[in-house]
Amino acid sequence: MNRLDDKLSEGQGVLLHAPAPIREVRGSLLSGMSLRTKGVWVMVIFLAYTISAGFVMGRERNALYWDLRQLEVVHADEERQLALNMLVTRAVLIVNENYYSPSLETTSGLNVGLRSVAVQVEAVLESLTSMAQSYPLLLDDVAALRTNLNDLSGGVQPSRAIIGDVRNNLHKLVIGMDQVAALMRGNKQALMGQYSKTFDRLSLVWSSTAAIGVVFLGGIVMFFVTRLAWDIRRVQDRALAIVEGYRGKPLAVTRHDELGSLMEAVNKVQIELRQHEMQMELIRQQRFHKEKMAAVGSLASVVAHEINNPLSAIVGAAQSMSDLHSMRTDGGPYVQLAEVILGQARRVMNITRQISEFSMPQSAEPEFLDTNNLIRSTVKFISFDRRFSSIDMVLNLDPQLPAVHAVGDHLTQVVMNLLINAADATEGRADPKPRIIISSMSRNGSVEVAVTDNGTGMDKATLGRVFEEYFTTKPAGKGSGIGMAVSKSLIESGGGSISVESEPGIGTTVTIMLPVIGN
Repeated sequence: MNRLDDKLSEGQGVLLHAPAPIREVRGSLLSGMSLRTKGVWVMVIFLAYTISAGFVMGRERNALYWDLRQLEVVHADEERQLALNMLVTRAVLIVNENYYSPSLETTSGLNVGLRSVAVQVEAVLESLTSMAQSYPLLLDDVAALRTNLNDLSGGVQPSRAIIGDVRNNLHKLVIGMDQVAALMRGNKQALMGQYSKTFDRLSLVWSSTAAIGVVFLGGIVMFFVTRLAWDIRRVQDRALAIVEGYRGKPLAVTRHDELGSLMEAVNKVQIELRQHEMQMELIRQQRFHKEKMAAVGSLASVVAHEINNPLSAIVGAAQSMSDLHSMRTDGGPYVQLAEVILGQARRVMNITRQISEFSMPQSAEPEFLDTNNLIRSTVKFISFDRRFSSIDMVLNLDPQLPAVHAVGDHLTQVVMNLLINAADATEGRADPKPRIIISSMSRNGSVEVAVTDNGTGMDKATLGRVFEEYFTTKPAGKGSGIGMAVSKSLIESGGGSISVESEPGIGTTVTIMLPVIGN
């Protein structure tokens, strides 16, 4: 046999190990809510914002309405002041007319003049009293005119001086009315300014409220919808990738609502699919291994049968030659040649027997195994591969090793895979000469099997991914990167463990720990 098929230990398949638990991403308060709850919260925020904005604008509207009412009061006062001015003007004209009338020289004429003036004072006094309630500076004029009205009504001796006193008080009233008019203008200007400011403030509040509502609430809605669409696209892309064969890292769960549950479901589907494919790949690998070994065994049996027949004849002839020439005194060299033929013929027969025994189907159930014998048989079998022709194979086996309870076919497949990997790692090395050391010992109630090579070794980054499915440092066509993953799965399925230590330029050691029944 010149070369074993690399796929015996590499194989082709899919991921064999479920990923580590998915890292949960902490989110904000909203990230733990359902989409419906988030929608309700957005509506609550919108209603709260609308109510707050309505309260602010309502307060400003009330201020604007109060300013408007004050302006209406000022306008009413102006109308009353205008009417009062007309009464005062009329009264001044009549008082002046009576004051300068010649008829005052007579008693009857004086009485008529006093009554006429009294009528005008009474008319002015009625409007003036109402105006003085809003403008207290007119109260003195009201009091003076009441006194004049009392004098005009017979409170004192009738005379021209009474009319003159009324005339003087009316002139004072005109001055007071001018002051009231100036005060009204000032109040009106102040109210107009305040009204304008309130209106501008109300307009600013309205426009600011609208802008903030559009920017803030619109931004929240756009952020929510954009993030939702992005996460949906991520789930969609990952689902399509899984269908197309993606088996890498799970999808990061960035939310905890209905979409987050969908992300977890997609990840669970990926994990379940990987586990199912793992089982299918293990079954396929085992079937492939058994079929390969069965084919090798059948071929070995046929070859052994065909070789053993002529070998038997050769052995018989060589034995006869040895017996015949040993009786002669000059047959020494021929006897030695006959012994060489016998030895080499028996060696060929032993090789064919070993191949046939190694290739015999093994039990698929766990059984007690002699680990050292299994290692020796595997090393002898695989040593016929020409990759091992230039490699020193060293066996350091503990003769006191206890039996292990495992599936022999699994352990054989793992050891073969490790030896092939070690041979590939030492390929091309001349100094020092390639070497593979296979050792076994009993340690802490378990059987330890170690395969050490002096090959290229691995750096930390490569060592951290050595059991990762489809990861390989071998060139294309020499390995699919699944052999170590299969080995790990087979060893751990039997309750054991496997670990790797390596240094670049020095070599690699793969250690297998196999449980011993009773420990």
